Amino acid sequence: MMADIIDPVEEGIRRAQAEAFQAVPAGGGKVVPMRGGSLANVPTGPVCVGLRAFLAETDPPVWLIGGILQSNYLYALTAPTNHGKTAVSLVMAVCVAAGLPFAERPVLQGNVLILCGENQDGFRLRLMATMESLGVSLADIGERIWVLPQSVGLAFVLEQVKTDAAGMGELAMVLVDTSVSFFSGDNENDNQQAYGHARDLRELTMLPGKPAVLVNCHPSASAGKDMSRDSCVPRGGSAFLNEIDTNLTVWAEGENAEFHWMRKKRGPDFSPIQFEYKAIYVEQHGQQVPTVVAEPISEERERAMRNKRKEDEDRMLFALKTNPNGTFAEWAHECGWTVQQGRHEGAPLKVKVGRVLERLKSGQFVARDARNGWHLTAKGKKEAEGIY
Repeated sequence: MMADIIDPVEEGIRRAQAEAFQAVPAGGGKVVPMRGGSLANVPTGPVCVGLRAFLAETDPPVWLIGGILQSNYLYALTAPTNHGKTAVSLVMAVCVAAGLPFAERPVLQGNVLILCGENQDGFRLRLMATMESLGVSLADIGERIWVLPQSVGLAFVLEQVKTDAAGMGELAMVLVDTSVSFFSGDNENDNQQAYGHARDLRELTMLPGKPAVLVNCHPSASAGKDMSRDSCVPRGGSAFLNEIDTNLTVWAEGENAEFHWMRKKRGPDFSPIQFEYKAIYVEQHGQQVPTVVAEPISEERERAMRNKRKEDEDRMLFALKTNPNGTFAEWAHECGWTVQQGRHEGAPLKVKVGRVLERLKSGQFVARDARNGWHLTAKGKKEAEGIY
């Protein structure tokens, strides 16, 4: 049997990681990998400067995306899984590369480096879909986006990234998807390791052009099942949060989401931005593959979507009130949710019944158990009383 081909780069990374973690002291303890050459960078002369020299080195603020992303700043974009942080951050990255406004805000066009550590195939599909949604072709931005397509501890590749970046020209933005994919330690919640990781991410802001660095983050493990908008704080606790400049957030409700910030903000405030998630099909290898993109919407559109969502929920509450032992098919017909065209015209949209029930469950208006199936809670019965 022929042996598997070994990628020398991958093998070198694995060997470096193994050697780092084998160096744990006999009494236990955490290992924070040290970047190559760190000891060589220890200064041998004066490191302090006078006030006049210090103030003279001030750089004017450069807004990459007006009021949101500033050059040489480190941002987290924190959201639970499936809330759309990758979708929104990709809109930012493509807008920067193409020089398009982001949610009607001015954008400074420039080069973008993407560190893609999670599901490269899925990320590739969503990037293509985002480009199509924004009307951007490969010819428009092909020379302004670079990608690191692997999951690896940032500490182990940081020096090589710096070397590669020297040939990219000045960078305007670095997108890291996601923080955990490039974590170099073994415990995200360890303060020392989280701080070291944040410092590694901070070094990306010093690449040529002093780019804004946007890092997609998962919420802290302590958020647990009781996930809420207020829990959108990146893993790593105060050690990580204190090192970044701003914690941006995305919070989805149904097909739309709000983009804002939480807990940590350096720089001026900005109004929340509303997004709508839309299904889109991208052709790959002769097949139409579905994915989702984020599109900024107006407050009026968001209000209309919210009202439609409430109308659907009221229909479902009324159906449960009048037909508590119904089936998904019966409830779909009673709510008026049927296929409108095609060979399945008139068929019940049972999948919509399921989606609305889950929303009502999260609001504690309905519950489900083995004895009663789906049923109204006391809160749901009170809400349903006012529906006719």
